[in-house]
Amino acid sequence: MNQSYSLDFKLEVLKAIDKDSLSLRAASVRFNIPDTGIIAKWKKDFADFGLVVLQSKTRGRPKTMNENKRKKRKSNKPITREEEPLLETEALRCENELLKKL
Repeated sequence: MNQSYSLDFKLEVLKAIDKDSLSLRAASVRFNIPDTGIIAKWKKDFADFGLVVLQSKTRGRPKTMNENKRKKRKSNKPITREEEPLLETEALRCENELLKKL
């Protein structure tokens, strides 16, 4: 089970280990943490890199894309009589250019 722990909770566990001289197993039982390896990793990371490493990190892809990266959607308004031949001419020109390249 993947559980996320807050920064305050992690600090509370580490302080309790130092203050009460708890073993990793005793701390995991007291704070209901399923694996002692989690606490060992927190302890090592805190000793090596400090408080910044203990903060929760966002995982996975961002939930929404940036507005600039989205493609513009075509409008749902109907094509007028004047626009229809222009669009057809443009499509034929594109097709002609593609065939020339082949």
